[in-house]
Amino acid sequence: MRSLLFTREELLRHEAVLRRMLAQAPVFVFLTDRELRFLATAGSELAAPGLELEGKSLLDVLGAGEEPSSVLAAHYRALSGEPARYDTEWSHRTFEVRVEPAFDEEGACSGTIGIAFDVTGQRQEEEELRTSAERLRTLLETTSDAIYLKDADGRWLEANDAGLQLFHLSRAGYQGLTDVELASLSDFFREALLACYSSDQRTWAAGQVTRQEEAIPQPGASPRVVEVTKVPLYHPNGQRKGLVVLGRDITLRRMAEQERDRLLLQEKEARAAAEVARRRSEFLSSASRVLADSLDYDATLATVARLGLPFLGEWCAVDMTGEDPRVARAAMAHADPSKEPGAKRLEACVPDLEAPGGIAEVIRSRRPLVLTALAGEEGILALCDHGRAHLDVVRELGLRSGLSVPLVARGRTMGALTFASVHPDRYQDEDVRLAEDLAWRAALALDNARLYRESQEAIQARDEFLSIASHELRTPITALRLGIQRLFRLARGGAEPPWKTVATSLDGIERQGRRLTLLINSLMDVSRLQSHHIQLDLEEVDLSEVVRDVVAQLGGVLARTHTPLVLRADAPVVGRWDRFRLEQVVTNLLDNAIKYGARAPIEVTVALEDGTAVLTLGDRGIGISPDRLPFIFGRFERAVSSRHYGGLGLGLYIVRQIVELHGGTIHVESIPGQGSTFTVRLPRSFSPG
Repeated sequence: MRSLLFTREELLRHEAVLRRMLAQAPVFVFLTDRELRFLATAGSELAAPGLELEGKSLLDVLGAGEEPSSVLAAHYRALSGEPARYDTEWSHRTFEVRVEPAFDEEGACSGTIGIAFDVTGQRQEEEELRTSAERLRTLLETTSDAIYLKDADGRWLEANDAGLQLFHLSRAGYQGLTDVELASLSDFFREALLACYSSDQRTWAAGQVTRQEEAIPQPGASPRVVEVTKVPLYHPNGQRKGLVVLGRDITLRRMAEQERDRLLLQEKEARAAAEVARRRSEFLSSASRVLADSLDYDATLATVARLGLPFLGEWCAVDMTGEDPRVARAAMAHADPSKEPGAKRLEACVPDLEAPGGIAEVIRSRRPLVLTALAGEEGILALCDHGRAHLDVVRELGLRSGLSVPLVARGRTMGALTFASVHPDRYQDEDVRLAEDLAWRAALALDNARLYRESQEAIQARDEFLSIASHELRTPITALRLGIQRLFRLARGGAEPPWKTVATSLDGIERQGRRLTLLINSLMDVSRLQSHHIQLDLEEVDLSEVVRDVVAQLGGVLARTHTPLVLRADAPVVGRWDRFRLEQVVTNLLDNAIKYGARAPIEVTVALEDGTAVLTLGDRGIGISPDRLPFIFGRFERAVSSRHYGGLGLGLYIVRQIVELHGGTIHVESIPGQGSTFTVRLPRSFSPG
């Protein structure tokens, strides 16, 4: 047995000191034997349950339950030489107990020795921290925002489910990896993750909170737009600590904003369109009022040319078609009065209906055409006539684009209305529609003006015709009355009248009667020709004989007017014709030659040429002016004034209609002051359709 190092008194003194020390420390120390009976206890009263434990079994103190078994298991491990620890509840306090094997003087395990710490406050703090951490985790997992925590080197430490789902990452396997390393694991998100790394570097460089938007692609769906806030964290010494990344999905917000912007743009465009429509409506309304102000044709043409300026361009031309296939530039205007003289040089730039494209194509097809200067050109070639004759004028005016629309009224193409602008690509679809609407109104106004002018001309012609007809009818009637009155005087004289005088009077009466009949028949023929009620009585007729008979009938007139006549109609020229109507043709032509022949010789020839009967009648009278030649075969038309020459102006009209009814033609050649030659060609056999 080892010798004692201390005396009993010293041991008791040391024990007392030790107990005082333990009593002041928040710990409880105990010693058990191998049967786990408490041999000794010491410690603070705040920590210790009291000295009444000595001599009691640990099992008796703990009682039955789940906790005693775990406590006994820890002590059994200590008895086997393995230190153990456990928490236990005592008197509503929590103690952390550390237990180890206790050895006797020979070094054998004689029981357990333990020390218990009152950790009630610590455990409460730990529980509160755990509860707080769970609440924070719950908050992080339930938020729709993506949250990431990275260390100073950019390694991912934590991420909530929303953050992991954004990059389709699983809960396991992402921690400790950088954006670059994660990018190498996903080809789909590679660019997005590398962009995150670059953004992190910009945040560290800025040294403060940064915000930006990032587009994160999604498999099978549209990219998600994320508003990212990055907060750099630093240690007190300024070293990098970590990075907090907050990502809010604003895809729906951006879509809503885009939809809002789209709707705002639509509203703006709709307002602009409505304003344009209002201006166009006001323009067309104003144009309609202006066009309705006058029925004068020339004034309407000038109005049409200026009506669309400068609303539809800087230059405008009105090209009109006539009875012939030619086009005339009827009116033209420029928005700048100072450029009018230069623009007038384009009056000769008339479209050729035989040429392809350009304004002529608009007239032919009735379809609008937008004209644009070709690449490298300084003007619109299509505005020029044949080739580049007026291109220099177009260049001087700076016209770079044009719009031509047809003028159509009541189904008839009247011409084209053409605008030109100094701005390239000036004319869009809505301008085409506006120009077509304006052209329709302009064409209707021009047609109304034309009809009004023609009606006025018709009224004037009617009044003139009635005046001439009354004069022409009054003349033979007056002569008839004078002849009859002379016979009455002779009859009332009582003596036998001189028969020669009677015969002369009767001859005059008969002659004026024939003249009156001719005038009435002419008027009736015009009516029949207009209504197509003339029927031809076809028979075998000798044209030479007809001509000789008419010449004989007019012999008295030729004699009275001292007009010589040369007739060449010896050979018979026979065909199927209407004899009475042919007599009308020859009579009217010969009467016309006598009237305008100025007593000069008249030559009449009947011949047969290539199986066709040809009647030629020429005079050496006053002739016909070239500007009147196209009209002399019209109704009530005459080559000279009715004041100097009588007649109804129907003779040549009736001649032409009768000739054409026989399938023939009539042609005239005339030189003013040298006479006229009429040529009638008739087929010898003709079957009216």
